[in-house]
Amino acid sequence: MSFTLEIGFRYLRSKKRATVSVITFIAVTGVALGVGALLPVMSIASGFQKEFRDKVLGVNAHVLVLKYGLDFEEYRDVIAHARKIPSVTGAAPFIINEMMLAKGDRLSGVLIKGIDPELMPSVLDLPNQIVEGSLKGFRKTGAAPALRPEDLDRKIATSEDEDLDAFLAELARSEEPGADSEQKAKQPVKSAAGPEISKQPVDSTGEIDELPKVEVPTPREVEAALEQIELADLPSDQLEEALFTKGENENRSKEEHSRTLPSIVVGKTLAENLGIRIGDRVKIISPLSGLDTSLWRAEQDTPKSRDFRVLAIFEAGFQEYDTRLVYVDLYEAQLFYDQGDTVTGVEISVNDIENASNVAQDLERTLGGGPFHTMDWKELNHNLFTALKIQKLMLSLVITTIIVVAAFNVIATLIIIVLEKRREIAILKAMGARDTAILKIFMVQGTAIGLLGTAIGLVIGSIACAYLSLFEFPLDPKVYLIDHLPINVSVLEFILTVLIAQGICILATLIPSWWAARLIPSAGIRYQ
Repeated sequence: MSFTLEIGFRYLRSKKRATVSVITFIAVTGVALGVGALLPVMSIASGFQKEFRDKVLGVNAHVLVLKYGLDFEEYRDVIAHARKIPSVTGAAPFIINEMMLAKGDRLSGVLIKGIDPELMPSVLDLPNQIVEGSLKGFRKTGAAPALRPEDLDRKIATSEDEDLDAFLAELARSEEPGADSEQKAKQPVKSAAGPEISKQPVDSTGEIDELPKVEVPTPREVEAALEQIELADLPSDQLEEALFTKGENENRSKEEHSRTLPSIVVGKTLAENLGIRIGDRVKIISPLSGLDTSLWRAEQDTPKSRDFRVLAIFEAGFQEYDTRLVYVDLYEAQLFYDQGDTVTGVEISVNDIENASNVAQDLERTLGGGPFHTMDWKELNHNLFTALKIQKLMLSLVITTIIVVAAFNVIATLIIIVLEKRREIAILKAMGARDTAILKIFMVQGTAIGLLGTAIGLVIGSIACAYLSLFEFPLDPKVYLIDHLPINVSVLEFILTVLIAQGICILATLIPSWWAARLIPSAGIRYQ
């Protein structure tokens, strides 16, 4: 009978050990899976943040200086003030507005950004984004800032007055008083059209009789007529060669005219959608040109449009920019409006993007506030980066629940161990062991489970991140705005994950360890 009881007790004890081993394995596996899943999720979320930030800052500067109203003419003074700040690395003016781009019968809404090709490289990453063509010759030779309509009219009037004065002075020098001049006045004047026109006498009232209206051909019409006469006089064997030469000259003239057009740089996706290639001629249509913003009325019946030549194609890697953004020269963009040498704002780059908000505040104080206000890149894209931050936080919390569930397995494991080792605990306490010593024993065991699971999870997470980074998982750019799954492995995030997992495991050991430390020795050996 006693032999049978001893065999039964040994069997139950072995079953307890097997149960503890299985629960310990489950606890270690749970912690490992939690850590292994949390690391790739945090790396992917950080990758989206970094990718979006880099793409946004590739086409937008770190700080923007804007002015209320449409008369931002002091942009050169603003640039000078900005360059005095030590952390500022570059500043450049820009104009941005929505327009339409047409290539043949294809049309697309675009965002036109006028930039200064000389100052742009210090604030934008456009030169590194060019995939076809180059930015050489982006600004036409002799280009100058635009003039306001009243300034332009004043300049034209001044120029006409000067030309008229010069003509009258030349006429006075060429004619001498006397009979010769009288005879010249009576001589008929031959027009370019052929008929002779005599000067009309002055009547008794001192008024000049109305002159007959004669249509004078334009120089181009005269040139075409002479060319037709020359071709008609040629023999048949030379006529074909002359026509061929004429066609070549016309094609060459068209090419030269195309080269004189202002340049434009378009995104890769936009070029594919509209069938645009380097050297193609496109048309920019401004539906808001001629709109009087103060009276809200249209001064023109049709939108203003201008032809441009495609100089280069860029790829920012961000679907929104590659589809809608195009670059033109700042001076060419000013011609679409009647505001003269004005800009939308000034964009500024700094050496530390995290310090952009402080630079923006300092510059606004320097400018004295008033009509000027500044925005840093976080404020400019506040909704996007806030959404990404919340998404990263929620994903991390969801994955952390796996570690929390694994922590309950740690608690269960330690409770079973305490129940199994009650006699040993009672003996130790009877021999003088303190409660803190018993507490430390079980906390060390729970911490060891957490460390083992965290170490295995680190290996699993690192392998997953390396795989996703090496074999770029494709994404639909129309949905995710980028074409592959971004991975940004951060050592700080790895350390943070280890601390979170280990902290949860240590907290899970407190309850069973405290219970083991509070056991009474007599209760531990009562049923042994």
